[in-house]
Amino acid sequence: MKVLIVDDEISALRDLERAIKKVILQVEISTTDEAWKAVEACRKQSYDVVFLDINMPGMNGLTLAKKIKEIQPMVNTVMVTAYPQYALDAVKLYVSDYILKPAMAEDIKRAFENLRHPVHDDKKGLFVRCFGNFEAFYDSKPIHFGRAKVKELFAYLIDRKGSSASNAELRAILWKDEVNDSDKQRKYFAQIVYELRARLDQYGLTDIFIQNRDAYSLVTEKIHCDYYEALKHNPKAVYLFEGEYMSQYEWANMRIGTINKEIGIM
Repeated sequence: MKVLIVDDEISALRDLERAIKKVILQVEISTTDEAWKAVEACRKQSYDVVFLDINMPGMNGLTLAKKIKEIQPMVNTVMVTAYPQYALDAVKLYVSDYILKPAMAEDIKRAFENLRHPVHDDKKGLFVRCFGNFEAFYDSKPIHFGRAKVKELFAYLIDRKGSSASNAELRAILWKDEVNDSDKQRKYFAQIVYELRARLDQYGLTDIFIQNRDAYSLVTEKIHCDYYEALKHNPKAVYLFEGEYMSQYEWANMRIGTINKEIGIM
Protein backbone atom coordinates (compact mmCIF):
# COMPACT_ATOMS: atom_id res chain seq x y z
CA MET A 1 0.00 0.00 0.00
CA LYS A 2 1.33 3.44 -0.93
CA VAL A 3 0.50 6.41 1.32
CA LEU A 4 1.23 10.12 0.97
CA ILE A 5 1.16 12.45 4.01
CA VAL A 6 0.99 16.22 3.54
CA ASP A 7 1.37 18.52 6.55
CA ASP A 8 3.31 21.77 6.93
CA GLU A 9 3.98 20.94 10.60
CA ILE A 10 6.96 18.57 10.49
CA SER A 11 6.34 17.25 14.01
CA ALA A 12 2.69 16.41 13.21
CA LEU A 13 3.78 14.83 9.93
CA ARG A 14 6.30 12.57 11.68
CA ASP A 15 3.83 11.63 14.42
CA LEU A 16 1.25 10.59 11.82
CA GLU A 17 3.86 8.64 9.86
CA ARG A 18 4.85 6.66 12.96
CA ALA A 19 1.20 6.03 13.87
CA ILE A 20 0.37 4.69 10.39
CA LYS A 21 3.35 2.31 10.47
CA LYS A 22 2.04 0.88 13.74
CA VAL A 23 -1.38 0.21 12.23
CA ILE A 24 -0.35 -0.96 8.71
CA LEU A 25 2.67 -3.22 8.48
CA GLN A 26 3.05 -3.41 4.70
CA VAL A 27 3.06 0.28 3.79
CA GLU A 28 5.25 2.60 1.72
CA ILE A 29 4.96 6.17 2.99
CA SER A 30 5.96 9.38 1.22
CA THR A 31 5.80 12.75 2.97
CA THR A 32 5.94 16.41 2.09
CA ASP A 33 5.33 19.65 3.97
CA GLU A 34 4.25 21.65 0.91
CA ALA A 35 1.01 21.34 -1.06
CA TRP A 36 2.51 22.02 -4.50
CA LYS A 37 5.06 19.26 -3.93
CA ALA A 38 2.17 16.90 -3.18
CA VAL A 39 0.57 17.77 -6.52
CA GLU A 40 3.84 17.06 -8.35
CA ALA A 41 4.29 13.80 -6.45
CA CYS A 42 0.81 12.66 -7.52
CA ARG A 43 1.65 13.37 -11.15
CA LYS A 44 4.62 11.00 -10.92
CA GLN A 45 3.40 8.31 -8.51
CA SER A 46 0.09 6.55 -7.79
CA TYR A 47 -1.06 6.46 -4.17
CA ASP A 48 -3.70 4.39 -2.45
CA VAL A 49 -4.32 6.86 0.39
CA VAL A 50 -3.36 10.50 0.99
CA PHE A 51 -3.54 12.12 4.43
CA LEU A 52 -3.95 15.88 4.10
CA ASP A 53 -3.70 18.60 6.72
CA ILE A 54 -6.41 21.19 6.08
CA ASN A 55 -4.69 24.36 7.33
CA MET A 56 -1.60 24.89 5.20
CA PRO A 57 -0.07 28.07 3.74
CA GLY A 58 -0.50 28.76 0.04
CA MET A 59 -3.03 26.01 -0.67
CA ASN A 60 -5.28 24.52 1.98
CA GLY A 61 -6.02 20.81 2.21
CA LEU A 62 -9.51 21.06 0.74
CA THR A 63 -8.22 22.70 -2.44
CA LEU A 64 -5.33 20.24 -2.55
CA ALA A 65 -7.75 17.32 -2.25
CA LYS A 66 -9.64 18.52 -5.34
CA LYS A 67 -6.42 18.84 -7.36
CA ILE A 68 -5.21 15.39 -6.35
CA LYS A 69 -8.60 13.86 -7.24
CA GLU A 70 -8.29 15.37 -10.72
CA ILE A 71 -4.96 13.60 -11.15
CA GLN A 72 -5.83 10.34 -9.37
CA PRO A 73 -9.63 9.87 -9.27
CA MET A 74 -9.41 6.58 -7.35
CA VAL A 75 -7.22 7.83 -4.50
CA ASN A 76 -8.60 7.70 -0.96
CA THR A 77 -8.41 11.03 0.87
CA VAL A 78 -8.25 11.34 4.66
CA MET A 79 -8.38 14.86 6.05
CA VAL A 80 -6.40 15.55 9.25
CA THR A 81 -6.90 18.77 11.22
CA ALA A 82 -7.26 20.33 14.63
CA TYR A 83 -10.33 22.28 13.49
CA PRO A 84 -13.65 20.33 13.46
CA GLN A 85 -15.51 23.16 11.71
CA TYR A 86 -14.08 21.93 8.39
CA ALA A 87 -15.75 18.53 8.71
CA LEU A 88 -18.77 19.38 6.52
CA ASP A 89 -16.59 20.78 3.72
CA ALA A 90 -14.48 17.63 3.83
CA VAL A 91 -17.54 15.38 3.62
CA LYS A 92 -18.72 17.25 0.53
CA LEU A 93 -15.48 16.19 -1.18
CA TYR A 94 -16.42 12.52 -0.59
CA VAL A 95 -13.33 11.93 1.52
CA SER A 96 -12.84 8.50 3.08
CA ASP A 97 -12.47 9.86 6.61
CA TYR A 98 -11.88 12.93 8.76
CA ILE A 99 -9.44 12.72 11.67
CA LEU A 100 -8.90 15.29 14.42
CA LYS A 101 -5.38 15.95 15.66
CA PRO A 102 -3.65 14.40 17.41
CA ALA A 103 -4.38 11.34 15.28
CA MET A 104 -4.87 8.27 17.43
CA ALA A 105 -4.18 4.68 16.37
CA GLU A 106 -7.88 3.76 16.53
CA ASP A 107 -8.75 6.70 14.25
CA ILE A 108 -6.17 5.63 11.69
CA LYS A 109 -7.29 2.00 11.88
CA ARG A 110 -10.89 3.10 11.27
CA ALA A 111 -9.82 5.17 8.28
CA PHE A 112 -8.06 2.24 6.63
CA GLU A 113 -10.95 -0.12 7.33
CA ASN A 114 -13.47 2.20 5.65
CA LEU A 115 -11.70 3.42 2.54
CA ARG A 116 -14.08 4.73 -0.09
CA HIS A 117 -12.06 2.96 -2.78
CA PRO A 118 -10.90 -0.39 -1.35
CA VAL A 119 -7.22 -1.07 -1.86
CA HIS A 120 -6.58 -4.38 -3.58
CA ASP A 121 -3.35 -6.30 -3.70
CA ASP A 122 -3.85 -6.57 -7.45
CA LYS A 123 -3.55 -2.85 -8.16
CA LYS A 124 -1.87 -3.81 -11.40
CA GLY A 125 -4.13 -4.32 -14.38
CA LEU A 126 -7.61 -3.22 -15.41
CA PHE A 127 -10.06 -1.58 -13.04
CA VAL A 128 -13.42 -0.17 -14.16
CA ARG A 129 -15.37 2.36 -12.10
CA CYS A 130 -19.11 2.56 -12.75
CA PHE A 131 -20.28 4.35 -9.59
CA GLY A 132 -20.18 8.06 -10.28
CA ASN A 133 -18.70 8.88 -13.68
CA PHE A 134 -17.64 5.91 -15.77
CA GLU A 135 -13.86 5.56 -15.97
CA ALA A 136 -11.43 2.75 -16.76
CA PHE A 137 -7.92 2.48 -15.32
CA TYR A 138 -4.87 0.36 -16.02
CA ASP A 139 -2.24 0.17 -13.29
CA SER A 140 -4.21 2.95 -11.54
CA LYS A 141 -3.82 5.33 -14.51
CA PRO A 142 -6.85 6.44 -16.59
CA ILE A 143 -7.32 4.78 -19.97
CA HIS A 144 -7.87 7.39 -22.67
CA PHE A 145 -10.21 6.03 -25.33
CA GLY A 146 -9.89 8.84 -27.85
CA ARG A 147 -13.41 9.21 -29.25
CA ALA A 148 -16.23 9.57 -26.73
CA LYS A 149 -18.26 6.88 -28.52
CA VAL A 150 -15.43 4.36 -28.10
CA LYS A 151 -15.55 4.91 -24.36
CA GLU A 152 -19.35 4.74 -24.31
CA LEU A 153 -19.30 1.47 -26.27
CA PHE A 154 -17.00 -0.03 -23.62
CA ALA A 155 -19.25 1.35 -20.84
CA TYR A 156 -22.37 -0.21 -22.35
CA LEU A 157 -20.68 -3.60 -22.72
CA ILE A 158 -19.56 -3.38 -19.09
CA ASP A 159 -23.19 -2.70 -18.13
CA ARG A 160 -24.27 -5.82 -20.07
CA LYS A 161 -22.23 -7.95 -17.60
CA GLY A 162 -21.05 -10.41 -20.24
CA SER A 163 -24.28 -10.64 -22.22
CA SER A 164 -24.05 -9.99 -25.95
CA ALA A 165 -25.27 -6.80 -27.57
CA SER A 166 -26.09 -6.67 -31.25
CA ASN A 167 -24.75 -4.21 -33.78
CA ALA A 168 -28.19 -2.59 -34.03
CA GLU A 169 -28.59 -2.33 -30.24
CA LEU A 170 -25.20 -0.70 -29.84
CA ARG A 171 -25.80 1.79 -32.63
CA ALA A 172 -29.13 2.69 -31.02
CA ILE A 173 -27.28 3.45 -27.77
CA LEU A 174 -24.48 5.41 -29.40
CA TRP A 175 -26.64 7.44 -31.80
CA LYS A 176 -29.95 7.51 -29.94
CA ASP A 177 -32.53 9.18 -32.21
CA GLU A 178 -30.08 9.37 -35.12
CA VAL A 179 -29.66 5.61 -35.55
CA ASN A 180 -30.14 4.35 -39.10
CA ASP A 181 -28.97 1.58 -41.43
CA SER A 182 -26.91 3.79 -43.70
CA ASP A 183 -23.55 2.54 -44.92
CA LYS A 184 -21.96 5.65 -43.44
CA GLN A 185 -23.17 4.88 -39.91
CA ARG A 186 -22.29 1.18 -40.20
CA LYS A 187 -18.77 2.07 -41.30
CA TYR A 188 -18.45 4.58 -38.47
CA PHE A 189 -19.56 1.93 -35.98
CA ALA A 190 -17.05 -0.54 -37.43
CA GLN A 191 -14.35 2.10 -36.91
CA ILE A 192 -15.41 2.56 -33.28
CA VAL A 193 -15.23 -1.19 -32.67
CA TYR A 194 -11.80 -1.28 -34.31
CA GLU A 195 -10.55 1.58 -32.11
CA LEU A 196 -11.85 -0.06 -28.94
CA ARG A 197 -10.16 -3.33 -29.81
CA ALA A 198 -6.93 -1.48 -30.67
CA ARG A 199 -6.96 0.44 -27.39
CA LEU A 200 -7.52 -2.73 -25.38
CA ASP A 201 -4.75 -4.39 -27.33
CA GLN A 202 -2.36 -1.62 -26.22
CA TYR A 203 -2.86 -2.82 -22.64
CA GLY A 204 -2.77 -6.52 -23.47
CA LEU A 205 -6.54 -6.78 -22.95
CA THR A 206 -7.65 -8.02 -26.37
CA ASP A 207 -8.93 -11.28 -24.88
CA ILE A 208 -11.65 -9.53 -22.83
CA PHE A 209 -13.42 -8.35 -26.00
CA ILE A 210 -15.56 -10.91 -27.84
CA GLN A 211 -16.99 -10.37 -31.32
CA ASN A 212 -19.24 -13.10 -32.69
CA ARG A 213 -20.60 -12.14 -36.11
CA ASP A 214 -22.82 -9.14 -35.39
CA ALA A 215 -22.76 -9.39 -31.59
CA TYR A 216 -20.29 -8.08 -29.01
CA SER A 217 -19.57 -8.82 -25.36
CA LEU A 218 -16.89 -8.73 -22.65
CA VAL A 219 -15.34 -11.49 -20.54
CA THR A 220 -16.35 -10.16 -17.12
CA GLU A 221 -14.27 -12.70 -15.19
CA LYS A 222 -11.17 -10.83 -16.33
CA ILE A 223 -12.45 -7.39 -15.33
CA HIS A 224 -12.20 -5.89 -11.86
CA CYS A 225 -15.14 -3.49 -11.47
CA ASP A 226 -16.87 -1.77 -8.53
CA TYR A 227 -20.31 -2.64 -9.96
CA TYR A 228 -19.43 -6.31 -10.35
CA GLU A 229 -18.10 -6.42 -6.79
CA ALA A 230 -21.31 -4.80 -5.50
CA LEU A 231 -23.33 -7.47 -7.31
CA LYS A 232 -21.46 -10.01 -5.16
CA HIS A 233 -22.66 -7.99 -2.14
CA ASN A 234 -19.14 -6.97 -1.21
CA PRO A 235 -19.90 -4.47 1.62
CA LYS A 236 -17.13 -2.04 0.66
CA ALA A 237 -18.24 -2.03 -2.98
CA VAL A 238 -21.90 -1.51 -2.03
CA TYR A 239 -20.79 1.40 0.18
CA LEU A 240 -19.31 3.11 -2.89
CA PHE A 241 -22.72 3.36 -4.57
CA GLU A 242 -24.28 6.74 -3.78
CA GLY A 243 -27.06 6.75 -6.36
CA GLU A 244 -24.88 7.62 -9.36
CA TYR A 245 -24.06 5.08 -12.07
CA MET A 246 -22.05 5.99 -15.18
CA SER A 247 -23.58 9.40 -14.67
CA GLN A 248 -22.38 10.89 -17.96
CA TYR A 249 -24.66 8.53 -19.92
CA GLU A 250 -28.42 9.05 -20.12
CA TRP A 251 -29.17 5.36 -20.70
CA ALA A 252 -27.19 4.45 -17.55
CA ASN A 253 -29.19 6.82 -15.34
CA MET A 254 -32.29 4.77 -16.15
CA ARG A 255 -30.59 1.74 -14.58
CA ILE A 256 -30.24 3.16 -11.06
CA GLY A 257 -33.50 1.69 -9.72
CA THR A 258 -32.55 -1.75 -10.99
CA ILE A 259 -29.06 -1.47 -9.52
CA ASN A 260 -30.51 -0.59 -6.11
CA LYS A 261 -32.38 -3.90 -6.17
CA GLU A 262 -29.45 -5.87 -7.60
CA ILE A 263 -27.08 -4.88 -4.82
CA GLY A 264 -29.67 -4.99 -2.07
CA ILE A 265 -30.40 -1.30 -1.46
CA MET A 266 -34.13 -0.73 -1.16
